[in-house]
Amino acid sequence: MLSPIVRAEPPARLEVLSLRQLETRLAEINSQEKQLAEMTYRSGVGNLGWESAPHPHAAFTEWAEIQLHGECRVDQIVLVPILWRDTVNGVRSDGFPLEFKIMIGRQGEPKGTVVAEFTERDSILPRVAPLVIPIDPIVGSWIRVEATRLTPRALDGRFLFQLSEVMAFCGEDNVALGGKTTVSSMAFTRVRKSTPIETLVDGFMPYLMDAAGGDGSQAFVGFFRTGPEVSLTFDFGEQRTIHRIHLHAADLSENVPQIQHSDYALPDHLVVEGATQADFSDAVALYEYRKLSIYDAGPIIIRQFAPVDCRFVRFTAIEAYKAPEASNRYRCIGFTEIEIFEANHNIAAGITPSGSFEFERADGSLSSLTDGRNHFGEIMSVRDLVSQLAHRHELELERPLIQAELKSRYRVQSRNLRWATVIAALLAVGIVFTILVDRLIRIRESSRLKERFAADLHDEVGADLHAIGLLSDLARNALESPAQIDPILAEIRAVSQDASNSVRHIAGLRVHTLYSGLDDLMKQAAERIVVQLEHKFEIEGKEFVENLRPRTRADLFLFYKECLVNISRHADATRLGTTLKATPKEIHLTITDNGHGLRGFSSNGIPPSLKRRAKLLGAKVTAESCAETGTRIDLQFKRMQWNQLKKR
Repeated sequence: MLSPIVRAEPPARLEVLSLRQLETRLAEINSQEKQLAEMTYRSGVGNLGWESAPHPHAAFTEWAEIQLHGECRVDQIVLVPILWRDTVNGVRSDGFPLEFKIMIGRQGEPKGTVVAEFTERDSILPRVAPLVIPIDPIVGSWIRVEATRLTPRALDGRFLFQLSEVMAFCGEDNVALGGKTTVSSMAFTRVRKSTPIETLVDGFMPYLMDAAGGDGSQAFVGFFRTGPEVSLTFDFGEQRTIHRIHLHAADLSENVPQIQHSDYALPDHLVVEGATQADFSDAVALYEYRKLSIYDAGPIIIRQFAPVDCRFVRFTAIEAYKAPEASNRYRCIGFTEIEIFEANHNIAAGITPSGSFEFERADGSLSSLTDGRNHFGEIMSVRDLVSQLAHRHELELERPLIQAELKSRYRVQSRNLRWATVIAALLAVGIVFTILVDRLIRIRESSRLKERFAADLHDEVGADLHAIGLLSDLARNALESPAQIDPILAEIRAVSQDASNSVRHIAGLRVHTLYSGLDDLMKQAAERIVVQLEHKFEIEGKEFVENLRPRTRADLFLFYKECLVNISRHADATRLGTTLKATPKEIHLTITDNGHGLRGFSSNGIPPSLKRRAKLLGAKVTAESCAETGTRIDLQFKRMQWNQLKKR
């Protein structure tokens, strides 16, 4: 079985395409539609096509069979629907079958070969365009369209089979045109002439030829008084073999309502003859047209005949057109275009026909009869016309699907954009907040540096200066003993050097080894600052002390020196005890003396300088003081604190 339908290659799944691909596809559809014939419908009076008998439900079989002109090679079949105007959805097909098959056979083959078959899954409805069905070329003498599932007609909702036209193409030739037709049944209509079975293959469709390209051309209509026959003669200049003619009716008015009849200027009786002699002494009748009613007229009258060799072709209006409202004295003849074909090539193009006499009045010129244009633009072949209309139909089905998908994507994109905007705004706020926090941290750090600088100057340099002062007093007392002065002066020199090193340390020029050997430094500081006191120093966990950060060792050492200075200045003590205990988790420093306690300080008895240094260490400091036992200062802090880890 052959492929049942030709589509415009829509994507199977729109959701797998990117946004750019969807936009590109929509642009392609818009671009392609500009190059396709427009879906312009006939108006006025004309035939409809064939209607089967109506049924109460869809499960009935109706068929139409067309005898071709002998055995012909068929490569494409076209089914043209009957149309009706839906006030809600616009123009729609009426009675086009939902499921059907097409058979082609030869003489003596009662069943033939199924060349196409459609089911509801093929989604060919709704449609307004011709259904173009390309098939593998097959030779046959008859075509049968058999509907097995019908659709309801708009008039009363009853189910039937309706078709406006059936075409079978062999190249550019519609070999079904004018073929003998038999059908399964006929519907009753008030106007029988509008739906005889012959209209199924008369070449009349519900569309006008409205090509996308070219400028329109005015139809030729010649007026004359009632009198002799009028003829138009074509001279090809040499003998040609012709087999088909196309007569394009004069342009229909586009006014609403229409002001011209649909058969306007088309002769009621027209004879077409061919000859090799200019006087038509050897004339051969090619075609005779009689317009018995308005239903015998259409936009294009197409007639095929056996090939004839001739140089001249004459169109004679035996009975010209007379408008019902016109004077009995005047008649007219007119066409938009006359095409004469040799091997599917219009050999009349560009040839201006000669008239049998001068018309009294004419709209347009005789040359417009062969300029290749109608009222809308360029004239194309009927096969191209139905193919382009079918292609347009497929594009118009695809467009809303793509537009809906794009709308959904744009909605998601818009929502994402809003979220991105919110996130960007939050990020901007976060950045500003971070900058402000960083600035506050820097200000706080600067304040801490200033505080540390002041504390270092007070504790480090102050302690050294205090020690120098004490040593100077000793030196003054030993002026009469030169042997005792030299060690004192050497010690003063050493303390001065330590003070210089401390200033460099405070200025940030120290190295990490400055406070290594912390226990020795603490003992040395006690010997210098409280030189006259009996001192007992104990240390546990020395390795944990040495693993402290240099800054922590420095702060611990300066805390201890400040304690010594305070004892030296205020305690009047004779004994000093220092205990330094270090574990993997914490440091515990205890300093005791036998002085008279911490008098003159705040209620908790802790001097401000010690509080400041303890704060820098992140330590907890307590003090106990009484007149009988002296003073006890405890300092505790964890070896690894969060702020210390942060600075490592």
